[in-house]
Amino acid sequence: MVPAAFSQKVSIDAIVSKNLASIVSPDRKTKLINITALGESTYVQGNNHQRPWTGKSAVVSDGKKLAIAMTFPLDNYPVDRISFDGKKLTVPYITPGVRSALGTYLVKNEEIVKEGLFGGVLSTGWTFHYPDEKKGSMSVQGTKEIDGRQAYIVSYSSKAGSGISIRLFFDVETGQHLRTEYRRVISAQMGPTPELSAKQNETIEELSEDFRDFKTENGVTLPRSYTLRLASVYGGNRREFSYSLKLSDFYYDQQLDAATFEIENK
Repeated sequence: MVPAAFSQKVSIDAIVSKNLASIVSPDRKTKLINITALGESTYVQGNNHQRPWTGKSAVVSDGKKLAIAMTFPLDNYPVDRISFDGKKLTVPYITPGVRSALGTYLVKNEEIVKEGLFGGVLSTGWTFHYPDEKKGSMSVQGTKEIDGRQAYIVSYSSKAGSGISIRLFFDVETGQHLRTEYRRVISAQMGPTPELSAKQNETIEELSEDFRDFKTENGVTLPRSYTLRLASVYGGNRREFSYSLKLSDFYYDQQLDAATFEIENK
């Protein structure tokens, strides 16, 4: 266990360097250009007693571009797609005029995609791959145990100034990216009268990304387990959504079709 006082002395540059070293081995002779990861996706709405729905998943990145697709055996939710072409985020509707809860969240908080946070180390657009670019500010906030592993806590403030609270967690020993947490508190709206205003509630939105089961292949060490948990709380009511991706097949530096990152927003 690393004492909190020690962790405060660790610089952001040191954490960035250790994280990058944990991804690409020094023995790898070529730069990592793109990643294609394929596997299964499992979706659960609500608590753990809800039925899980399992389909296929793909996570593809090329430079700063990122595309994620998940399929499910559901008539009202057959597929969810997220595409970022390096400048514009596109999240199509899952049914006419309706996005998924995850898609809606990302559209409202697109800065986490544009600044290279969403998808973490599974993406070549990962923010640490571009240390010289101006992004949000970061600071070390001590340590925390994550599934039995001591991790540095890095607080990230988006350059968009959107008010979203972001924390990233890195294994103290290996530098591996274990988790990212996003939290936003939306103030209650004013009602037409003081009495009605008093009855309004704030909304809390939380998203977490967890990365586990790291394995090395072709000089690249990446997680095979990627879990997204989205929750919103309003007036004491909590809605939860969970996505678990088990990625089994990885391909590196492939010739990718440009259409991979070009989908229509409909």
